[in-house]
Amino acid sequence: YHLGVHIWPVNAKGEFLIQQHSATVQWKPNLWATTGGSAIAGENALTAARRELAEELGYDAEPSELRQIACLRRTNSFCNVFVIRIDRPAEMFTLQKEEVSAVRWCSPQQLLGMVSEGIMYNYGDAYYRMLLQYQKTRLPAGR
Repeated sequence: YHLGVHIWPVNAKGEFLIQQHSATVQWKPNLWATTGGSAIAGENALTAARRELAEELGYDAEPSELRQIACLRRTNSFCNVFVIRIDRPAEMFTLQKEEVSAVRWCSPQQLLGMVSEGIMYNYGDAYYRMLLQYQKTRLPAGR
């Protein structure tokens, strides 16, 4: 097993920040997905999540900003899912060009539409239900 992290930035409007993989990455080039990756030796999930945010989006998160909402056992990994409240325009992020070609804010409806169209990575129905339920009950607009 290895340790993976997914980080879902959410803004005051309840929108999610998603990122488009660059055309040159090996795994799912040009596909939209959440920020994330694998921990490196010596990292715990929180440290890995903070590193991934800094590397991919140029956002230096304080540990207290990240809230872990799930730890999912997968075939060969444990995936820790985090949310973080960030209120800044998409163009204010500093992208790791080798991995990320674009970012955008999207509503839950837009997110699910992109999954249906096949342009957003499909993490699975149960995953999205869990994420959207958390967003709806724990991250109301304006908080």
